[in-house]
Formats: sequence, C-alpha cells, structure tokens
Amino acid sequence: MGCENTAAATTAGLAAGMNAVELDVSVSQDNVVFLWNDPVPLDPSAQARSQGLFVTGMCRPVFRTLLDSRSMVFSLIRQTYRYANESGADQEAVIPTLHEWMDDFADNIDLEMIILDLKIAQVDLADFLVDHIFNKAYQLGVAGKLRLVSSDYSMAGALQSALARIDEDIGLVSRVFGGTTATVHIGYDSTENFDAISEAKKECYSMANLGQTVSSNGWREYQNIIVKMVAARDAEEAEGGNYIPVIGWRINSVEKMAWMMCSGVDGLYTDEVGSLAALRQRRDSGAIKCCNEDRVLPCLTRVDPRVLGQGCSSMGLSWYDLEVTQCPLLDIDFLYSGTKLTCRQSKFCQGP
Repeated sequence: MGCENTAAATTAGLAAGMNAVELDVSVSQDNVVFLWNDPVPLDPSAQARSQGLFVTGMCRPVFRTLLDSRSMVFSLIRQTYRYANESGADQEAVIPTLHEWMDDFADNIDLEMIILDLKIAQVDLADFLVDHIFNKAYQLGVAGKLRLVSSDYSMAGALQSALARIDEDIGLVSRVFGGTTATVHIGYDSTENFDAISEAKKECYSMANLGQTVSSNGWREYQNIIVKMVAARDAEEAEGGNYIPVIGWRINSVEKMAWMMCSGVDGLYTDEVGSLAALRQRRDSGAIKCCNEDRVLPCLTRVDPRVLGQGCSSMGLSWYDLEVTQCPLLDIDFLYSGTKLTCRQSKFCQGP
C-alpha cells in the first residue's frame, strides 16, 4: 500500500494490524541517517530490486546515479534515489530520515518493537549510529522497543561495543541470516551445520532472524532450519539459558505463515500484514487451532525428484520432512539404498 520504508508504508501497516516494524537504515556523506534498503546502486541485489525482483507492492527502488549513499549528501540522495512503479513512473515518495520517522511513529502504542536493519558495514560509524539512534529514542521514551540488526558479523560486534559504551544492553543487537538473492541449497539438508541459536548464545544476540532463501529446494531447507532452530531455542531455555526468539522473514504466503506459526516461531516479517494479523486474531480467539497429520511415503529411489528437491513440501507448503531414513527398495536390498520420507502437515483447522 506504500513504498517500503516510507511513512505511507508504516501507516498502512499499522492500519492492517502490525505490532512491530522493520526499517532499513542507510547513511549519507553528511551523516544523515535515512530509511533506504539499497545504499549501493551497483550491488547485484540493488540492481535486481530496481528491476522489480524481490519487491512487492507498487514501488521499486530506482537510481539516477551510480554513486553510493556515502558519496552523496542527503539533499542529493533525495533527488537521485527514487521509487517507481513497474511502468517506471516516479511515485513521488519522500525518503524519510530516521529521526523524522521516529518522531511520527516510534511512540505509537501499537508498535511493540522497532527493528532497525543497518545497511552499513563501516564499523567506524557504530558509535555515531548508536548515539544518533538512542539519543532520539531516549527523548521519545522508546529505547526499550529498539533492536538493531546487521548481516555483517563485524558490524554487529561494533554495534554491541558502542552500546556498551553508553551502558545499554548489548543484546539489543542481532545478526540476520539468509537472504533473497544469493543463497542456493544443493541436496537434502545442505544447511545441517547452520545453527543461529548457538551463535546468538555465543555472541549475546537477542534474536535469531532467519531469512527465507531462494533456490530449487529453498522452502524445504528453510523448513528444516526453522524446525531445528525452534527446537534449539526450547532446549536452550530448558537448560536455563536465555530465550532466543526465532523470527522468520520474508513470508508472504498465507499457507507458509500458518506453517511457521504452527511450527513455533516468535514472529514474522511480511508484506501481507493484514493476512498475518487476521490469522493471529483468529488463533488467539480460538476460532482456529494448529492441527498435524503424518504420512509415510513409500520407499523412494535416491534420484526421485522428491528426495533431491522439495521433499514432503512437494505435497503442499504446509508439509515438511518430519524424518528422513534409509529403506530397502527390494526385499534383497541389504544396503538400504532407498529413502523413506515421513511427512507431517502443520496447518490451521477449525477450533473447538
């Protein structure tokens, strides 16, 4: 309903029922902190988004320059970084500064959390950014709502150090894992060594932000990641450790939303706020509840597309691999050369 990171988008999200918001933060040459996802126009992700890939709604970022944001003053950025629709028509959307956005929305009682995704990897800016963000937050009385995230390991550490220097909780920082343009999974369980909960525990991160990636079996692998991280979260808490919320992004399919909610995630980033809010309201009212159904597929050859590709999710987005074991294809198959998929469907059904 509005261009990303703008006042119109936040207003539309609040009207649709969102209770948290994620904003992309960039910095200009004259140290103006503003809301923009693509500060480097030549980055492949920025180029793809400018062509409409991975962008929903009526706006896509366009660039009238090849200069990155740190090479331009903010007044020039507002002229050269724009939003356009699919036909290329300028949407006349105003890029807000972070402080402008905070003045308008940060103390809104419907916003329980404000996640700032810092699109900046220069660690020498960490102290400036933390001071800039939290001075305004203290002024507005909303510091407790803030979470800072970065995809860059070093930047996350620098932000924690900067928070410690102003006597703030370093756990307000987290890394984001995954993306939308570059991650490819090859073969079943190709992410078996991935453990965002262990890293969050080790590095004192407040959340495990897990991005849905794009590949031939991306949804299957993402389901595996979610199931493992939810289990790891619960195990860590049971052992007396901190509760580390598992946040999934970017989930726009209602069927995927339902599966994620029934799998135990703590929150979702979505462009379809109204759909997610409606599911949450119906669940909380008891109108719907989570239901499971298990099904065991016959022993499959290792070259079966279901084994190599989408696994149980080939039956639908609400199905996932509960268990994958070896099985005999024939009575005399002593090597157990086949693969057996035990599938579980997690979805909402009518409440009692």
